[in-house]
Amino acid sequence: MIRIAICEDEPILLNQLADTVKMIFDKHSLSHTIDLFTNGGALLVREAFDLLLLDIAMEPLSGMDLARKLRTRGDDSKIIFITAHQQYAIDAYDVQASHYLVKPVDIPKLEAVLLKLCSSLKLQHKCAIAIRQGTAVRRIPFDQVFYLEVINRKIHLHTENESLPFYGKLEELEPSLPETFFRCHRSYIVNFDHVQRYDKKDVWLNNMERIPLSKRRYQAFGLEFMGYLKESGDVF
Repeated sequence: MIRIAICEDEPILLNQLADTVKMIFDKHSLSHTIDLFTNGGALLVREAFDLLLLDIAMEPLSGMDLARKLRTRGDDSKIIFITAHQQYAIDAYDVQASHYLVKPVDIPKLEAVLLKLCSSLKLQHKCAIAIRQGTAVRRIPFDQVFYLEVINRKIHLHTENESLPFYGKLEELEPSLPETFFRCHRSYIVNFDHVQRYDKKDVWLNNMERIPLSKRRYQAFGLEFMGYLKESGDVF
């Protein structure tokens, strides 16, 4: 599901653009949602989106300023600027905009841009875990995740340098994780990519952190970890 937000202060143009985007996504059978906004302030207080189509010349918050605010808080949405003003093209690079289209929008060009970004988003979704923190969504590549831990009804995602809490349940998250992840304890999921060694009680990670290994999961852990090592070429 691709979550799309369109922000344009002219209601007629907003609806026309929304109809065009919907037509393109329906044509290619792409699952999506579209939310419409006539000002940037309203979009800022909403949850994060995968794809933003922003007009630049809006008041009181321009599309460019909106993009800067989103990037400042860690939002990594794909951004397409759609505007009648070509002079802002250079500024678009400052906010890592994916594309910059000039009005009136050429539909075949918009279609090509949307399909390219959808392919990128699908790959991004497959290779990373998305976590919600406040109104922002962060995507953490799976290979950067050392382990996941439940503390006080929150899941804490641990990377080498961060611990990122978010609401969720391991039972619901576990099926969406790659095979390199293993539920070694009722409160822990560990990533084999960062396991150094293990014994009957604990798993040691490359950063020397120690994760509990439950007795009933010990045998399954050993079999899965050995299979992982063989597949990765670390055991012959």
